[in-house]
Amino acid sequence: MFLNLKKYFSDYNRSQKIFILSIVVCVFFISCEYGITRPASTSIFISNFTSKMFPYSWILAVPLNFLVVFLYNRFLPTLGCFKTFFLFVLSIIIINSLTALFVDKFTWLIFLQFIFKDVYILLAFKQTWSMIHTTIDTRKAKFLYGLMFGIGGLGSIVGGVVSGFFAVDLKSQNLFLFSIPLYLIVFAFYNLALKNSKVPKNDFKEMIIEENTNPKEAFSLIKKNNFLTYVLLIVVFMQVSTAFLDYQYNVFLERTIPDIDLRTAYTGKITSLINSITTCFQFFGGFILIHFLGLKRSHLIVPILLGLNSLAFFFFPFFSMAVFAFVSIKSLDYSLFAIVREMLYIPLKIDEKYRAKALIDVFAYRAAKAFSSLFLIFIQNLSGLNIILLISIISMIIYAFWINVVTLMFKKHKQFIFQKE
Repeated sequence: MFLNLKKYFSDYNRSQKIFILSIVVCVFFISCEYGITRPASTSIFISNFTSKMFPYSWILAVPLNFLVVFLYNRFLPTLGCFKTFFLFVLSIIIINSLTALFVDKFTWLIFLQFIFKDVYILLAFKQTWSMIHTTIDTRKAKFLYGLMFGIGGLGSIVGGVVSGFFAVDLKSQNLFLFSIPLYLIVFAFYNLALKNSKVPKNDFKEMIIEENTNPKEAFSLIKKNNFLTYVLLIVVFMQVSTAFLDYQYNVFLERTIPDIDLRTAYTGKITSLINSITTCFQFFGGFILIHFLGLKRSHLIVPILLGLNSLAFFFFPFFSMAVFAFVSIKSLDYSLFAIVREMLYIPLKIDEKYRAKALIDVFAYRAAKAFSSLFLIFIQNLSGLNIILLISIISMIIYAFWINVVTLMFKKHKQFIFQKE
Protein backbone atom coordinates (compact mmCIF):
# COMPACT_ATOMS: atom_id res chain seq x y z
CA MET A 1 0.00 0.00 0.00
CA PHE A 2 2.72 2.46 0.97
CA LEU A 3 4.72 1.53 -2.13
CA ASN A 4 1.66 2.32 -4.21
CA LEU A 5 1.29 5.68 -2.46
CA LYS A 6 4.91 6.56 -3.24
CA LYS A 7 4.51 5.42 -6.84
CA TYR A 8 1.32 7.35 -7.53
CA PHE A 9 2.39 10.57 -5.81
CA SER A 10 5.91 10.72 -7.29
CA ASP A 11 4.77 12.64 -10.38
CA TYR A 12 2.83 15.29 -8.48
CA ASN A 13 4.29 18.73 -7.75
CA ARG A 14 4.04 20.51 -4.39
CA SER A 15 0.75 22.29 -5.18
CA GLN A 16 -0.91 19.05 -6.28
CA LYS A 17 0.25 17.26 -3.13
CA ILE A 18 -1.17 20.07 -0.97
CA PHE A 19 -4.44 19.78 -2.87
CA ILE A 20 -4.68 16.03 -2.27
CA LEU A 21 -3.77 16.37 1.42
CA SER A 22 -6.35 19.14 1.91
CA ILE A 23 -9.06 17.13 0.17
CA VAL A 24 -8.26 14.09 2.29
CA VAL A 25 -8.68 16.17 5.47
CA CYS A 26 -12.00 17.55 4.18
CA VAL A 27 -13.35 14.10 3.34
CA PHE A 28 -12.25 12.74 6.73
CA PHE A 29 -13.98 15.42 8.82
CA ILE A 30 -17.12 15.59 6.66
CA SER A 31 -17.54 11.85 7.20
CA CYS A 32 -16.64 12.08 10.89
CA GLU A 33 -19.25 14.77 11.58
CA TYR A 34 -21.96 12.76 9.83
CA GLY A 35 -20.97 9.64 11.76
CA ILE A 36 -21.55 11.55 14.98
CA THR A 37 -24.75 13.43 14.20
CA ARG A 38 -26.66 10.93 12.03
CA PRO A 39 -27.31 8.32 14.77
CA ALA A 40 -28.47 11.06 17.14
CA SER A 41 -30.73 12.55 14.47
CA THR A 42 -32.35 9.19 13.69
CA SER A 43 -32.81 8.23 17.33
CA ILE A 44 -34.36 11.55 18.39
CA PHE A 45 -36.60 11.55 15.32
CA ILE A 46 -37.94 8.07 16.13
CA SER A 47 -38.63 9.07 19.75
CA ASN A 48 -40.62 12.12 18.71
CA PHE A 49 -42.34 10.96 15.50
CA THR A 50 -41.90 7.10 15.30
CA SER A 51 -40.53 5.18 12.32
CA LYS A 52 -43.85 5.47 10.47
CA MET A 53 -43.03 9.13 9.80
CA PHE A 54 -39.86 8.32 7.87
CA PRO A 55 -41.64 8.15 4.48
CA TYR A 56 -43.32 11.49 5.14
CA SER A 57 -40.01 13.14 6.03
CA TRP A 58 -38.43 11.76 2.86
CA ILE A 59 -41.25 13.25 0.79
CA LEU A 60 -40.92 16.65 2.46
CA ALA A 61 -37.19 16.49 1.79
CA VAL A 62 -37.85 16.81 -1.96
CA PRO A 63 -38.86 20.51 -1.98
CA LEU A 64 -35.98 21.29 0.39
CA ASN A 65 -33.58 19.47 -1.93
CA PHE A 66 -35.00 21.26 -4.93
CA LEU A 67 -34.57 24.61 -3.16
CA VAL A 68 -30.98 23.83 -2.14
CA VAL A 69 -29.99 22.63 -5.64
CA PHE A 70 -31.77 25.61 -7.22
CA LEU A 71 -29.88 28.07 -5.01
CA TYR A 72 -26.62 26.19 -5.56
CA ASN A 73 -26.93 26.28 -9.35
CA ARG A 74 -28.25 29.85 -9.29
CA PHE A 75 -25.50 31.44 -7.21
CA LEU A 76 -22.47 29.23 -7.88
CA PRO A 77 -21.60 30.97 -11.19
CA THR A 78 -21.72 34.41 -9.53
CA LEU A 79 -20.51 33.74 -5.99
CA GLY A 80 -17.87 31.17 -6.89
CA CYS A 81 -16.84 28.04 -5.00
CA PHE A 82 -15.39 29.76 -1.92
CA LYS A 83 -18.35 31.96 -0.98
CA THR A 84 -20.86 29.23 -1.83
CA PHE A 85 -19.10 26.75 0.43
CA PHE A 86 -18.85 29.34 3.23
CA LEU A 87 -22.61 29.94 3.22
CA PHE A 88 -23.17 26.21 3.07
CA VAL A 89 -21.00 25.53 6.15
CA LEU A 90 -22.63 28.41 8.04
CA SER A 91 -26.10 26.95 7.46
CA ILE A 92 -24.99 23.54 8.81
CA ILE A 93 -23.55 25.05 11.98
CA ILE A 94 -26.63 27.19 12.64
CA ILE A 95 -29.23 24.43 12.15
CA ASN A 96 -27.34 21.78 14.13
CA SER A 97 -26.57 24.19 16.96
CA LEU A 98 -30.20 25.29 17.26
CA THR A 99 -31.28 21.65 17.31
CA ALA A 100 -28.82 20.81 20.08
CA LEU A 101 -29.92 23.73 22.26
CA PHE A 102 -33.69 23.84 21.71
CA VAL A 103 -34.94 20.46 20.48
CA ASP A 104 -36.45 19.64 23.90
CA LYS A 105 -38.70 22.71 23.65
CA PHE A 106 -39.30 22.73 19.89
CA THR A 107 -39.55 19.16 18.61
CA TRP A 108 -40.07 20.36 15.03
CA LEU A 109 -36.36 21.26 14.99
CA ILE A 110 -35.40 17.58 14.80
CA PHE A 111 -37.78 17.12 11.88
CA LEU A 112 -36.01 19.97 10.05
CA GLN A 113 -32.56 18.73 11.01
CA PHE A 114 -33.42 15.15 10.03
CA ILE A 115 -34.37 16.30 6.54
CA PHE A 116 -31.49 18.73 6.20
CA LYS A 117 -28.78 16.29 7.33
CA ASP A 118 -29.07 14.17 4.18
CA VAL A 119 -29.04 17.28 2.01
CA TYR A 120 -25.93 18.80 3.50
CA ILE A 121 -23.86 15.59 3.58
CA LEU A 122 -24.57 15.01 -0.10
CA LEU A 123 -23.85 18.58 -1.13
CA ALA A 124 -20.70 18.71 1.02
CA PHE A 125 -19.29 15.71 -0.81
CA LYS A 126 -20.52 16.84 -4.22
CA GLN A 127 -18.83 20.23 -3.93
CA THR A 128 -15.64 18.50 -2.84
CA TRP A 129 -15.79 15.84 -5.54
CA SER A 130 -16.55 18.36 -8.28
CA MET A 131 -13.29 20.11 -7.42
CA ILE A 132 -11.50 16.74 -7.38
CA HIS A 133 -12.83 15.85 -10.84
CA THR A 134 -11.51 19.16 -12.15
CA THR A 135 -8.02 18.66 -10.71
CA ILE A 136 -7.10 14.97 -10.43
CA ASP A 137 -5.30 13.28 -13.32
CA THR A 138 -7.72 10.70 -14.76
CA ARG A 139 -4.87 8.19 -15.25
CA LYS A 140 -4.53 7.92 -11.47
CA ALA A 141 -8.20 8.22 -10.58
CA LYS A 142 -8.76 4.52 -9.85
CA PHE A 143 -6.22 4.51 -7.03
CA LEU A 144 -6.73 8.01 -5.65
CA TYR A 145 -10.52 7.77 -5.55
CA GLY A 146 -10.32 4.55 -3.56
CA LEU A 147 -7.82 6.22 -1.21
CA MET A 148 -10.05 9.25 -0.65
CA PHE A 149 -13.13 7.12 -0.04
CA GLY A 150 -11.07 5.04 2.38
CA ILE A 151 -10.01 8.12 4.35
CA GLY A 152 -13.66 9.16 4.45
CA GLY A 153 -14.47 5.71 5.82
CA LEU A 154 -11.94 6.20 8.61
CA GLY A 155 -13.63 9.47 9.49
CA SER A 156 -17.01 7.73 9.64
CA ILE A 157 -15.57 5.04 11.91
CA VAL A 158 -14.27 7.68 14.31
CA GLY A 159 -17.63 9.46 14.24
CA GLY A 160 -19.48 6.20 14.86
CA VAL A 161 -17.23 5.42 17.83
CA VAL A 162 -18.01 8.83 19.38
CA SER A 163 -21.78 8.39 19.03
CA GLY A 164 -21.68 4.68 19.83
CA PHE A 165 -19.76 4.94 23.09
CA PHE A 166 -20.51 8.44 24.37
CA ALA A 167 -24.16 9.07 23.43
CA VAL A 168 -25.46 7.89 26.82
CA ASP A 169 -23.03 10.09 28.78
CA LEU A 170 -23.19 13.17 26.54
CA LYS A 171 -26.90 12.83 25.62
CA SER A 172 -27.96 12.49 22.02
CA GLN A 173 -28.84 16.13 21.29
CA ASN A 174 -25.44 17.39 22.45
CA LEU A 175 -23.73 15.41 19.70
CA PHE A 176 -24.96 18.02 17.21
CA LEU A 177 -22.53 20.56 18.72
CA PHE A 178 -19.63 18.60 17.20
CA SER A 179 -20.63 20.18 13.87
CA ILE A 180 -19.13 23.52 14.90
CA PRO A 181 -15.43 22.62 15.24
CA LEU A 182 -15.49 19.87 12.61
CA TYR A 183 -17.00 22.00 9.84
CA LEU A 184 -14.72 24.90 10.65
CA ILE A 185 -11.81 22.53 9.98
CA VAL A 186 -13.50 21.37 6.76
CA PHE A 187 -13.93 24.95 5.58
CA ALA A 188 -10.29 25.85 6.27
CA PHE A 189 -8.93 22.89 4.30
CA TYR A 190 -11.49 23.31 1.51
CA ASN A 191 -10.16 26.83 1.03
CA LEU A 192 -6.58 25.50 0.95
CA ALA A 193 -7.55 22.84 -1.59
CA LEU A 194 -9.33 25.42 -3.74
CA LYS A 195 -6.21 27.59 -3.87
CA ASN A 196 -4.20 24.62 -5.13
CA SER A 197 -6.81 23.24 -7.52
CA LYS A 198 -7.24 23.70 -11.25
CA VAL A 199 -10.40 25.73 -10.76
CA PRO A 200 -9.72 29.11 -12.45
CA LYS A 201 -9.41 32.18 -10.25
CA ASN A 202 -12.67 33.55 -11.57
CA ASP A 203 -14.38 30.20 -10.98
CA PHE A 204 -17.31 29.67 -13.32
CA LYS A 205 -16.90 32.97 -15.14
CA GLU A 206 -14.12 31.24 -17.05
CA MET A 207 -15.43 27.66 -16.80
CA ILE A 208 -18.92 28.32 -18.15
CA ILE A 209 -18.62 30.65 -21.10
CA GLU A 210 -21.29 29.61 -23.55
CA GLU A 211 -23.72 27.79 -21.29
CA ASN A 212 -26.78 29.45 -19.85
CA THR A 213 -26.31 30.00 -16.09
CA ASN A 214 -30.02 29.51 -15.41
CA PRO A 215 -30.52 26.60 -12.96
CA LYS A 216 -32.89 24.99 -15.48
CA GLU A 217 -29.85 24.42 -17.68
CA ALA A 218 -28.81 21.59 -15.35
CA PHE A 219 -31.90 19.67 -16.48
CA SER A 220 -31.08 20.51 -20.08
CA LEU A 221 -27.56 19.12 -19.67
CA ILE A 222 -28.98 15.74 -18.69
CA LYS A 223 -31.56 15.83 -21.47
CA LYS A 224 -28.90 16.54 -24.09
CA ASN A 225 -26.58 13.74 -22.94
CA ASN A 226 -28.10 10.24 -22.86
CA PHE A 227 -25.13 9.00 -20.87
CA LEU A 228 -26.12 11.29 -17.99
CA THR A 229 -29.62 9.79 -18.15
CA TYR A 230 -28.14 6.35 -17.54
CA VAL A 231 -26.12 7.71 -14.61
CA LEU A 232 -29.31 9.27 -13.25
CA LEU A 233 -31.15 5.94 -13.45
CA ILE A 234 -28.55 3.90 -11.57
CA VAL A 235 -28.44 6.57 -8.84
CA VAL A 236 -32.24 6.37 -8.57
CA PHE A 237 -32.17 2.56 -8.41
CA MET A 238 -29.62 2.59 -5.60
CA GLN A 239 -31.51 5.16 -3.55
CA VAL A 240 -34.89 3.47 -3.92
CA SER A 241 -33.30 0.23 -2.73
CA THR A 242 -31.57 2.01 0.15
CA ALA A 243 -34.82 3.68 1.22
CA PHE A 244 -36.61 0.33 1.38
CA LEU A 245 -33.93 -1.33 3.51
CA ASP A 246 -33.54 1.80 5.65
CA TYR A 247 -37.25 1.63 6.44
CA GLN A 248 -37.08 -2.08 7.26
CA TYR A 249 -34.12 -1.58 9.57
CA ASN A 250 -35.67 1.34 11.48
CA VAL A 251 -38.98 -0.47 11.97
CA PHE A 252 -37.14 -3.35 13.63
CA LEU A 253 -34.89 -0.92 15.54
CA GLU A 254 -37.85 0.96 17.03
CA ARG A 255 -39.47 -2.29 18.18
CA THR A 256 -36.29 -3.75 19.64
CA ILE A 257 -34.59 -0.78 21.38
CA PRO A 258 -37.09 1.75 22.81
CA ASP A 259 -34.63 3.87 24.87
CA ILE A 260 -33.47 6.95 22.92
CA ASP A 261 -29.82 7.11 24.07
CA LEU A 262 -29.32 3.34 23.89
CA ARG A 263 -30.77 3.41 20.40
CA THR A 264 -28.34 6.19 19.43
CA ALA A 265 -25.47 4.15 20.86
CA TYR A 266 -26.54 1.01 18.97
CA THR A 267 -26.94 2.93 15.72
CA GLY A 268 -23.52 4.50 16.24
CA LYS A 269 -21.95 1.05 16.64
CA ILE A 270 -23.71 -0.20 13.50
CA THR A 271 -22.43 2.91 11.71
CA SER A 272 -18.89 2.08 12.80
CA LEU A 273 -19.32 -1.49 11.58
CA ILE A 274 -20.59 -0.32 8.20
CA ASN A 275 -17.76 2.13 7.79
CA SER A 276 -15.14 -0.38 8.95
CA ILE A 277 -16.25 -2.74 6.19
CA THR A 278 -16.48 0.14 3.74
CA THR A 279 -13.04 1.49 4.59
CA CYS A 280 -11.32 -1.88 4.18
CA PHE A 281 -12.94 -2.25 0.79
CA GLN A 282 -12.12 1.30 -0.27
CA PHE A 283 -8.45 0.98 0.63
CA PHE A 284 -7.93 -2.45 -0.88
CA GLY A 285 -10.92 -4.16 -2.49
CA GLY A 286 -12.21 -1.33 -4.68
CA PHE A 287 -8.94 -0.68 -6.49
CA ILE A 288 -8.23 -4.40 -6.94
CA LEU A 289 -11.75 -5.19 -8.16
CA ILE A 290 -11.89 -2.37 -10.70
CA HIS A 291 -8.34 -3.10 -11.87
CA PHE A 292 -9.00 -6.78 -12.60
CA LEU A 293 -12.69 -6.73 -13.58
CA GLY A 294 -12.94 -3.35 -15.27
CA LEU A 295 -15.56 -0.68 -14.69
CA LYS A 296 -18.47 -2.45 -16.41
CA ARG A 297 -18.27 -5.69 -14.40
CA SER A 298 -17.71 -3.68 -11.22
CA HIS A 299 -20.96 -1.81 -11.92
CA LEU A 300 -22.82 -5.07 -12.54
CA ILE A 301 -21.64 -6.63 -9.28
CA VAL A 302 -23.56 -4.07 -7.22
CA PRO A 303 -27.15 -4.97 -8.28
CA ILE A 304 -26.26 -8.69 -8.37
CA LEU A 305 -25.06 -8.69 -4.75
CA LEU A 306 -28.00 -6.59 -3.60
CA GLY A 307 -30.39 -8.97 -5.36
CA LEU A 308 -28.93 -11.92 -3.47
CA ASN A 309 -29.23 -9.87 -0.29
CA SER A 310 -32.96 -9.23 -0.86
CA LEU A 311 -33.52 -12.89 -1.65
CA ALA A 312 -31.95 -13.90 1.68
CA PHE A 313 -34.09 -11.38 3.60
CA PHE A 314 -37.20 -12.70 1.82
CA PHE A 315 -36.65 -16.14 3.38
CA PHE A 316 -35.37 -14.89 6.78
CA PRO A 317 -37.31 -11.70 7.75
CA PHE A 318 -35.85 -11.25 11.24
CA PHE A 319 -34.15 -8.39 13.10
CA SER A 320 -30.71 -9.93 12.61
CA MET A 321 -31.32 -10.20 8.87
CA ALA A 322 -32.66 -6.63 8.79
CA VAL A 323 -29.39 -5.47 10.34
CA PHE A 324 -27.40 -7.65 7.90
CA ALA A 325 -29.31 -6.27 4.91
CA PHE A 326 -28.90 -2.70 6.13
CA VAL A 327 -25.17 -3.10 6.73
CA SER A 328 -24.74 -4.78 3.33
CA ILE A 329 -26.41 -2.11 1.22
CA LYS A 330 -24.85 0.77 3.12
CA SER A 331 -21.39 -0.79 2.79
CA LEU A 332 -21.83 -1.24 -0.97
CA ASP A 333 -23.34 2.22 -1.42
CA TYR A 334 -20.46 3.96 0.35
CA SER A 335 -17.67 1.86 -1.19
CA LEU A 336 -17.84 0.11 -4.57
CA PHE A 337 -20.91 1.92 -5.90
CA ALA A 338 -19.60 5.31 -4.77
CA ILE A 339 -16.23 4.75 -6.46
CA VAL A 340 -17.52 3.43 -9.80
CA ARG A 341 -20.26 6.09 -9.91
CA GLU A 342 -17.80 8.94 -9.39
CA MET A 343 -15.54 7.58 -12.14
CA LEU A 344 -18.36 7.97 -14.65
CA TYR A 345 -18.17 11.77 -14.33
CA ILE A 346 -14.49 12.12 -15.16
CA PRO A 347 -14.71 12.22 -19.00
CA LEU A 348 -17.60 14.72 -18.97
CA LYS A 349 -17.52 18.46 -19.58
CA ILE A 350 -16.75 20.78 -16.69
CA ASP A 351 -20.30 22.12 -16.48
CA GLU A 352 -21.71 18.58 -16.43
CA LYS A 353 -19.34 17.70 -13.57
CA TYR A 354 -20.68 20.53 -11.44
CA ARG A 355 -24.27 21.47 -12.20
CA ALA A 356 -25.60 18.24 -13.77
CA LYS A 357 -23.80 16.25 -11.08
CA ALA A 358 -25.38 18.32 -8.31
CA LEU A 359 -28.81 17.72 -9.82
CA ILE A 360 -28.28 13.95 -10.14
CA ASP A 361 -26.46 13.29 -6.87
CA VAL A 362 -28.45 15.64 -4.63
CA PHE A 363 -31.93 16.36 -6.00
CA ALA A 364 -32.45 13.04 -7.81
CA TYR A 365 -31.08 11.23 -4.77
CA ARG A 366 -33.82 12.65 -2.55
CA ALA A 367 -36.53 12.51 -5.22
CA ALA A 368 -35.90 8.76 -5.53
CA LYS A 369 -36.31 8.40 -1.78
CA ALA A 370 -39.55 10.39 -1.94
CA PHE A 371 -40.88 8.07 -4.64
CA SER A 372 -40.06 5.14 -2.36
CA SER A 373 -41.85 6.92 0.47
CA LEU A 374 -45.06 7.27 -1.52
CA PHE A 375 -44.99 3.54 -2.12
CA LEU A 376 -44.34 2.84 1.58
CA ILE A 377 -47.15 5.14 2.69
CA PHE A 378 -49.49 3.43 0.24
CA ILE A 379 -48.75 -0.09 1.47
CA GLN A 380 -48.80 1.04 5.13
CA ASN A 381 -52.48 1.87 4.70
CA LEU A 382 -53.36 -1.46 3.13
CA SER A 383 -54.39 -4.29 5.43
CA GLY A 384 -53.41 -7.91 4.93
CA LEU A 385 -50.05 -7.18 3.32
CA ASN A 386 -46.67 -8.27 4.59
CA ILE A 387 -44.80 -5.03 3.92
CA ILE A 388 -41.37 -6.47 4.65
CA LEU A 389 -41.68 -9.33 2.17
CA LEU A 390 -43.32 -7.14 -0.47
CA ILE A 391 -40.42 -4.69 -0.27
CA SER A 392 -37.98 -7.55 -0.90
CA ILE A 393 -39.87 -8.62 -4.03
CA ILE A 394 -40.02 -5.07 -5.42
CA SER A 395 -36.32 -4.63 -4.69
CA MET A 396 -35.39 -7.72 -6.70
CA ILE A 397 -37.36 -6.36 -9.67
CA ILE A 398 -35.45 -3.06 -9.39
CA TYR A 399 -32.12 -4.88 -9.45
CA ALA A 400 -33.13 -6.64 -12.69
CA PHE A 401 -33.84 -3.26 -14.34
CA TRP A 402 -30.57 -1.91 -12.92
CA ILE A 403 -28.52 -4.68 -14.55
CA ASN A 404 -30.19 -3.94 -17.89
CA VAL A 405 -29.44 -0.20 -17.65
CA VAL A 406 -25.76 -0.82 -16.88
CA THR A 407 -25.52 -3.15 -19.87
CA LEU A 408 -27.05 -0.53 -22.18
CA MET A 409 -24.91 2.26 -20.75
CA PHE A 410 -21.65 0.48 -21.49
CA LYS A 411 -22.84 -0.86 -24.84
CA LYS A 412 -23.98 2.43 -26.36
CA HIS A 413 -21.62 4.94 -24.75
CA LYS A 414 -18.16 3.39 -24.72
CA GLN A 415 -16.63 6.71 -25.73
CA PHE A 416 -17.57 8.22 -22.36
CA ILE A 417 -16.39 5.42 -20.11
CA PHE A 418 -13.08 4.10 -18.83
CA GLN A 419 -12.30 0.75 -20.36
CA LYS A 420 -10.31 -2.02 -18.70
CA GLU A 421 -6.69 -1.62 -19.68
